[in-house]
Amino acid sequence: MKRMLLVQALAISSTLALAEESKPVATQVGDALRPAAEAYGKGMQKLVNELFAGSKGPMGEAARANLKAQDKREREANRGVRRTMKECIKPGNVIDDDVKECMEGLRLKEW
Repeated sequence: MKRMLLVQALAISSTLALAEESKPVATQVGDALRPAAEAYGKGMQKLVNELFAGSKGPMGEAARANLKAQDKREREANRGVRRTMKECIKPGNVIDDDVKECMEGLRLKEW
């Protein structure tokens, strides 16, 4: 009898513990689909920005600004090792945008 009560108590407590940890099915599906939905959303946003960037007017200007900002964020996220000016300077002590990007880790030294 005591064993039966102990088994029932354990079963009830484990059921309650499992019930607290599990999420509703809709939430689980949403969590599973979130990465794909975010990737699709980013792709569509870039497509729409590229479509409007070719037009004139305020929508075109805003789309071009969005594309420029997005490109800058992607480049900064994928940037490499920062270097000193001495490592990146061009022959003849030329300093230009390429050297600046090399110092920031956005471009490899190819000169």
